[in-house]
Amino acid sequence: MRIVGAVVWLCWFALAARAQISVPAEAPPAAKAIVFHDSKYGVRFVVPAGWSFDRKDHLVSTFHMDALTAGPKALMRGVAAMNFNPFQESTLSGAWFYFSVQPHTNDGECARQAARGGTPHDAEVIGGMEFRHGHEESGGICVESRNDVYTAYHKGSCYRFDLDVGTFCGISSGAREIDERQLQAIHVRLDGILKSVVLDWGPRPAAKVEGRRQLPE
Repeated sequence: MRIVGAVVWLCWFALAARAQISVPAEAPPAAKAIVFHDSKYGVRFVVPAGWSFDRKDHLVSTFHMDALTAGPKALMRGVAAMNFNPFQESTLSGAWFYFSVQPHTNDGECARQAARGGTPHDAEVIGGMEFRHGHEESGGICVESRNDVYTAYHKGSCYRFDLDVGTFCGISSGAREIDERQLQAIHVRLDGILKSVVLDWGPRPAAKVEGRRQLPE
């Protein structure tokens, strides 16, 4: 996803320079949030306005390249991708929110996904359930992926959310390295999706908000 994302953004930059077409910095005014619900695993969350969503991998994402600690049998159930770039002169290549489930596993294996290489993890309550939280970074000559991982074990399966921010190396592109303030702003957007998570077996969900479109099951 890192390579694909970088190529996409660089192509947009080239088009903007030649045809004076600007890359959208925010979601279109007419865009609306949508609600995703996985009835099989009982998870729902809100996809923000201006983000695309898909239930299949390799369309807007490459799950197992981005979620490095996910097990080989993990099933990606949904991914939201940011379709605009609020920091157009930076090395930002995209942001993705993944929900996946690995069935037929155990609590220990699930916990290890959030603690790669024995690194410590903390805990966070999501949808009324405690999830383990870890952080991983990857890349070649520069950091190309910053991923916050949240895992929880429930009835034989490992439930997982990945909040992934992608960047490309700015050495030859002329783009400015993304700074901490900009990274934090992207994390705030991803955290907003995480905070919208509702688990069907958890606390009763809040009332529906007008303007959100329900995705078909």
